Amino acid sequence: MYLGQRLVTEGRAVSVVVEPSAREMFTPRELAAAFKEFLERGAQYLDAETGIRASAYRFGERVLLVYEEAETSLVVLTHPSGGPYSP
Repeated sequence: MYLGQRLVTEGRAVSVVVEPSAREMFTPRELAAAFKEFLERGAQYLDAETGIRASAYRFGERVLLVYEEAETSLVVLTHPSGGPYSP
């Protein structure tokens, strides 16, 4: 999975962004497994107002967040340390 890769899954196109924080904390195998599970099982959380769907995946003590923006079908894999609210 590369930054900005576009995939076609189950008849729909999905753009995928793996943020640097996720690339630094997780192996390619872990990123692929989380992405696959997100597509197959769907999101754990849905924000009714924005339509953003999200899931959290735990690998040991590390947490990977995966979310999809409703309007663009952009799927982002990120680690919480990479966000604007990190200490």
